[in-house]
Amino acid sequence: MDRRTLAGGLGGLALVVAAVVALRSGDAPDTLKKEVADGVEVVALQEPVKPANPKAQALDADAVQIAWNGSASAYEVRWNGKEQLVPTPEVELPGLDPEQETQVEIRAVSATGKRSEPLKIAAKPQDLYNGKWADQLVGQPDKFGGPEALDPRKWRVEAEPDCLGLRPFGPGKRIDVDCPMAAFQSNTPIRFGVPANDGATGRAIISVAGAVESSHVRLTLLPDPWQYLPETEVQPRGAVSLDITTQGTRIIADPELPRTGKQVTLGDSPMTGLVAGVRHRWEMRVLPDAVVALRDGVVVAYEPVAIAERVVHPRIRIDGGGFLDAFGVGGVPERVVPTEVVPLDQDVALPQDVVAVKLVRAGEDKQVTITDVPLDAGKIAAQDARLVIIRKPESRPGALPRLVDRPGGIKTGGPRLHVMHEDGAKPPQPLPGKGRVLVTAEVNDIGHRGIELELDGRRIVALPTNEQGPGVPGRHEFWLDTKNLTPGSLARLKLSVLPADGGEPVIAETVFELG
Repeated sequence: MDRRTLAGGLGGLALVVAAVVALRSGDAPDTLKKEVADGVEVVALQEPVKPANPKAQALDADAVQIAWNGSASAYEVRWNGKEQLVPTPEVELPGLDPEQETQVEIRAVSATGKRSEPLKIAAKPQDLYNGKWADQLVGQPDKFGGPEALDPRKWRVEAEPDCLGLRPFGPGKRIDVDCPMAAFQSNTPIRFGVPANDGATGRAIISVAGAVESSHVRLTLLPDPWQYLPETEVQPRGAVSLDITTQGTRIIADPELPRTGKQVTLGDSPMTGLVAGVRHRWEMRVLPDAVVALRDGVVVAYEPVAIAERVVHPRIRIDGGGFLDAFGVGGVPERVVPTEVVPLDQDVALPQDVVAVKLVRAGEDKQVTITDVPLDAGKIAAQDARLVIIRKPESRPGALPRLVDRPGGIKTGGPRLHVMHEDGAKPPQPLPGKGRVLVTAEVNDIGHRGIELELDGRRIVALPTNEQGPGVPGRHEFWLDTKNLTPGSLARLKLSVLPADGGEPVIAETVFELG
C-alpha cells in the first residue's frame, strides 16, 4: 500500500491550491517564497476557527480521548510539553498519570500552517474511566500489546507475513495492521446462555482505531464449520457481522436468518465510525431477538434477527489498515481449542498431539461438508479440501506471526490532483477550450514547508505551508485560465510537496485534454 507514516501525529487530509513554483537559489532550506504565475488565481482559504465544545472520555485508566467541534484541515494538540497534529476533531492521549489532571490546548490549523486561538480543557483519566464494560466478559480480554499477542493457541491469522507490526501506544505497544486485508480467527467460541441484565445471551467486544480514510473493520460471528474456511467477500450462511468504516457502523445479517420485528432505540452519538489514530470500543451484543452494536457504550446500530446457532466463532477482518487494541467475549465460559487449518495442496502428516482431525470442503450455494478423519490415518493425501487439526489444550500449533517494531504516528495516502472545468466537465473527457479549469490538490503529509505546481514542465505556483508552524494535510484550489493553454493538446500537471528537511519532494501528477 502506498501510505506514509506521519511521525508524532497526523495532519488532516487536505487539498492544496497550486500556484507558482520554484525555490529560488540562495533561499534558506526552510523558507519558500510565495509566487503565482499569470493566469492562475488562488482560491482564498478560510481563517482557522477556534475549536469548540470539547468532550472527554477514557477507554483506559491512563489514556484520555478528546473530541470537539470544528472543520479545519487539521488540529494542533499540546499537552505535558508534547505536541501532535491530527486530521480530525478527535485525539487520544495515552500514557498519562491516572491521578494527575492534564492540561490540553487544541488549535485549528489551516492548509498554509496558520493557527487559531487555543481551546483549553483539563482532564484526569481516573475521573473518566469506567471499567464496568468488562464485567460481562468471560475471562480477561485479549490485549494485542506484544509479540505474544497472537498466540497460535488462541488465534489463526490470515495475512501477508510482513504486514503486521507493533506500534508504540503510550508506554506499551499495540498491533499495527498494514495490509490490504488481514483476518484474525479466534479459537475461543462464544456459547450463548441465559440473558444477562442487559438482555444479551452473548457478546463480542473489539477496541480498534482506523489507519486512513478507507479503513474498514468487520467482526463476524461464524456458525460451525465456517470458522475453518478462509476469509472471502461472501457472507457465510447463518453469519452476522458488525461492519465498521470511517462513515459509520452497521449490522449485516444473513438474509435467511429469521426476522423478529424487534425495535431498538439508537443513542445520540454524532460519530459512529472509525477514526484514524483514535481507539473506540465496539460491542456486538446478541439478544434473543436482535443483534445490537454499541460504540463506547452508545447504541449505534441494530438488526432484528434471531441467531439460531447456540455456538458461534468470532473473526476479525481489517481492510486498508488499522490499529488493533483489545478483544473479549461474553456468554457461557468456553475453553480455547488450539486449532490449525492446513490447505491440502500437498500431503500432510498428522502431528503427535492431535485429538481430532476433520476434512472441510466448500461447495456451491454456500454448502460446506465436514468429515471426521481417523486419528491413526498417519498421512492425509493432497486434495481439494482443508485439513482441520485440533490439538491438546497445552499444545501450540504453528509459530507466532512476525511482528516487527514500527514508528509511531498516523498513516495517510500520498498527494493527489483533481481537475474540473467550470462547466462541470471532468477528465477523461476533453475539457472545453474556453473558460477556466479548477485544479484541486490534496496534500496528505505533515511537517512540509510548501508545495510547487508545474504545468507542462513550467512552474506556475509556489506556496509556503508553514506560516505559523509545521505544514499539515490541507485542501487548496486554484483557477487556471485556459487562454494560456493550447487547444487540442494534453496538459500535464505536477504537484511537489516539499519536506521541511530539504529531502526529496513527494510527487503527484495528472493529465487532462483541452478540446
